[in-house]
Amino acid sequence: MATVARKSATLREQVVGILLDELRSGQFAPGDRLTEQVLAERLEVSRTPAREALNQLTEQGLLRSRPGGGYIVPSPTEEEVRQIIAVRMLLEPPAVRMAAAEYGPENIDEINRGIEGEKLAASDPNPGQFAQANEIFRSAVFGAISNIPLRDLISQFANHLNFIRASTLKDMQLRHEIVKRQIQIRDAIAVGDGDLAEGLWRSYLRYTEDTLVAAMIEASEEVKEAIADGVGEP
Repeated sequence: MATVARKSATLREQVVGILLDELRSGQFAPGDRLTEQVLAERLEVSRTPAREALNQLTEQGLLRSRPGGGYIVPSPTEEEVRQIIAVRMLLEPPAVRMAAAEYGPENIDEINRGIEGEKLAASDPNPGQFAQANEIFRSAVFGAISNIPLRDLISQFANHLNFIRASTLKDMQLRHEIVKRQIQIRDAIAVGDGDLAEGLWRSYLRYTEDTLVAAMIEASEEVKEAIADGVGEP
């Protein structure tokens, strides 16, 4: 059943929240097009809050306006992706080492919840459920480490992760590879092996970079065509 926004004084915020959830779950891929008219009809709201929500997400860099009207889910450049992965490589492996030193059975159970959710959704043609479970896994790995500034810095990559999920999680084989690697990381954290956990996460990030760049090469022309075709769309 489609999500419908409830009419209230904070209607724009509700529409923004719905769109953010959909972006996080991989329902929109780079190059996908959105218009205020279609969005308003789908959520059963007027065009004003739909337009305000789309403008807000555009200001945040999550959407891009298109020539002739409408919006598009943007695709970062290959260089931008590599730079972001380089920063993540500085922050995340030490955080995983910290998790291996600090986490107990309850934390491992939460990591397992994400992995089990991914297993259940691994063969679902719609990547949304897998993406949600993937976010549970990531939050479980980083969300309880004791270094709060490091935890907050890592959380700032949420928008980049939405792009990764939207670009790659339609690949069923990739999903199974992700689960396999995450199980290895979980096991290393569970036994408190910080060296192994950190090394596995570095490998995981390199795999993410290689996979994403390959997906970007395939999608780049589609994004250009989507932008070019935008003239005259409502």
